[in-house]
Amino acid sequence: MQIIPSQNVPHMIVRKILTIVKLARKTPYRSKRKMIITDSARTINDAKTAISALKLSDDNGTRYYAAWWLGKHRIYESIHLLCECLKDERDVTALEGYPLRRQAARSLGMLKDSRALPALIEALDCLDLKVQEVVIQALKDIGNSAAIPALIDFLNADTEDKPLEALIEALAKFKVWQVQDKIRPFLQHSSERVKCSAAQYFYTLTLEPHYLKILFRTLHHENRFLRYAAAFDISALGQIEFAPLIMDAQIPNNIKLATIKRILESVLQNKMETEVKRQEQEDLLFQIIDQLLLDAIEGNIPRLNTLDSNLEVEKITKLVNQLSTSSQKVIERSTSKLFSALKSQHPNIQAAAIKGLVKLAPGIIDSIIRVFDLDNDGDLDLRAGLTQVLMEIGDPRTLFLLEKVIGFEVAADHCQGKVRRVASRALGKIGCRACSPEVIVRVIEKLKWTLSQPDDWALRYSAAVSLGEIGNNDAILALQAAFEDESDIAVKRRIERAYSPLQST
Repeated sequence: MQIIPSQNVPHMIVRKILTIVKLARKTPYRSKRKMIITDSARTINDAKTAISALKLSDDNGTRYYAAWWLGKHRIYESIHLLCECLKDERDVTALEGYPLRRQAARSLGMLKDSRALPALIEALDCLDLKVQEVVIQALKDIGNSAAIPALIDFLNADTEDKPLEALIEALAKFKVWQVQDKIRPFLQHSSERVKCSAAQYFYTLTLEPHYLKILFRTLHHENRFLRYAAAFDISALGQIEFAPLIMDAQIPNNIKLATIKRILESVLQNKMETEVKRQEQEDLLFQIIDQLLLDAIEGNIPRLNTLDSNLEVEKITKLVNQLSTSSQKVIERSTSKLFSALKSQHPNIQAAAIKGLVKLAPGIIDSIIRVFDLDNDGDLDLRAGLTQVLMEIGDPRTLFLLEKVIGFEVAADHCQGKVRRVASRALGKIGCRACSPEVIVRVIEKLKWTLSQPDDWALRYSAAVSLGEIGNNDAILALQAAFEDESDIAVKRRIERAYSPLQST
């Protein structure tokens, strides 16, 4: 999927919302192949199998998955092989793109090993713009200044098409200020995203406020994609005072989550700040992230409430008040209206239905279980709303439902990602309230798996919070074990914060 950077209004092909993984890199040319896990790819569950598949398989999908697996699991012995994949000629799309090369570059960026620099720099010569973009991102992620001359040469190269947004961001990250005369014209570029990248570059260089105006203006642009991009540009500055601006913007919670995390990472890596000040900043940002991860219902496009939706909320509130004094049979007959309201496109109607169902608990638990069982078509809005209700209720009888939600084999950027995170938090509430040792053990075992296996950092984060809430000896041991293996700086710090207070009690 190619986003045409010279247009303020995205191409028709961009009608579907960009996933969080695409947006987290916020570059205009990013495209990620849908991960179709074939039978042969399912056998990849260790380094030896993944390396063998990448070397020997004739199936492009299996090789792509193997390259992803090696990066995700930080298999450093695969660096040489992944570098070879940057020259792959077998996996070519009809538009002459190179999916395996792109994934190999992403995985090398995950590994952050300078041994990959020569191969990545050579890959900048690839004519696939998407390969160029992910290579630049990988060079930025590795962070070795030896890449600077190649990036400058790439900037100076007389070629019409370049992934300018990624390139300017990399130059800013490396503090390559000697090319500022080359970057300055991009402040007037026809692409708002490139213009924002240039503004980010010059603000980082000069700290002059007028560059921020470009970013702040775009954060409120009528085009939602440009708002998303501006949020990432602002978060790249790493300044906590910009967090409220992001939280107030008309952008989805997933974008807020990714950008606030980005600011948090800057705070965690800031060695110049005093310990007391950094702790205060951490407290605020972790509090924001904790709260964002409690929402399962907000969609990718923030919707506004209307007069009609406000009237519907009044009807729901009146119905719930009537049901709260009714018999169990009357309640069960009437809750279908609340379940239907969970599918509404208006957030205030969904919120009213959730609040109503929570108020009617625990008497409606059996009805919720039945609806889950009958939802064979997988209505995502309904399932998200019901999971939100279960999180608020924290009833041990729903444990098997939450285990089922978390156990779905979906990617981190899938629309069910946020539902799994809320389900994880619901397990924490059940674990805190349960009297049965068997239930507590079962909850902790599921959270241990959730803390170690999924690729979704936010799901692991949620599991850490839940284990910290449970706080018994088994939960502490699970957190300590996960701390040693966790590679994400924000998740690692949240794990540490989850168990450190518990050890002193």
